[in-house]
Amino acid sequence: MSPALVRHGWEIAFQPRLFARQYAELKAEARRLKQQLDHQAFVQHPQVKLLAAVMEGIKERIAADPYASRFALSGPLRRYGRLKGLGLPDRYRLFFRPFEADGRRLLLILWLGFPRKEGDRNDCYAVFSQMVSRGDLPQDWESLQRELDAG
Repeated sequence: MSPALVRHGWEIAFQPRLFARQYAELKAEARRLKQQLDHQAFVQHPQVKLLAAVMEGIKERIAADPYASRFALSGPLRRYGRLKGLGLPDRYRLFFRPFEADGRRLLLILWLGFPRKEGDRNDCYAVFSQMVSRGDLPQDWESLQRELDAG
C-alpha cells in the first residue's frame, strides 16, 4: 500500500469498503455541483462544505493527534476514535482507528456516520458498534494490511 496522504507523521488510508466509497461519492457530487453552480452557490452547498470539513478533519485535526481525548470512545470501542464537531455538521461522526507497528504509523479512516440520533436503532454509534462486534473492521496490523492490499 502506498498512501496518498501523509500528515503529521501519519500515513492516512481509507477503509476500502466503507469510507473510500463514501469519499468517492462525495467527491463526485462536488465535481458535479462545480459544473452546475456558480462559485458562490458551489462553496455554500452543504455537500461541498461536508467534503471540505471531512478532509480538514482528517488532514489537520485527527492526524495532529489521533489519541487526543476529544476523539476517545469507550468500552468495546476504546481502540477507535471519532471526530465530531470541529467543522463537521452536527449529526455527522467520522470514525477512525490509529495503527502503529514496525515503525509505521497508519491512520485508517473507517466510516462517516450519519445520523446521530440517540436511541434510534440507526444511530451512527449503534451502527458502528455493530460493525465492530461483527468483526467488519480490521482488528490488528496484519488484518489491516490484508484489507488494504485487497482494497
